[in-house]
Amino acid sequence: MKAAFFFILVNFYLTGGLNAQSGDSLYKKYSTGLIYRMGSSIKKGSDKISFQELSREFSMSDLGLDQYILAKRKRKIGTIFSFISIASGIASIATIRSNRNLGFGFLGGQYMTMMVSMANRRASMQHLDRAIWIRNKDYLFPDRRP
Repeated sequence: MKAAFFFILVNFYLTGGLNAQSGDSLYKKYSTGLIYRMGSSIKKGSDKISFQELSREFSMSDLGLDQYILAKRKRKIGTIFSFISIASGIASIATIRSNRNLGFGFLGGQYMTMMVSMANRRASMQHLDRAIWIRNKDYLFPDRRP
């Protein structure tokens, strides 16, 4: 009986090292390398990174990089339409006294470009969220890529 117990104990001791994880655990990867958004800021672990620095994080995820590029394009379009909206509002204020119809035309243009700007910024945030989700999935589970 003692010999069987001793054999089982030695067997567990020798095979215990085979079952141990080699490399980073999932918790360490989760706490140090995961990217998430908090409002308008983007964080990786405990560090804050900018939108431009985020492009370096997609080296392991091609689908995430595609979504990031689409988000970047939508953000740029939204910013351009935002500036056009501001310019149209200023032009509306400047021309409303001399030509009322032209002033209201500029005012309508301001509202339309503002709506296009907001739609593109919303789409940009959705694509960015999707890109970060895909990147985090590929980072945590690298063997499960399509």
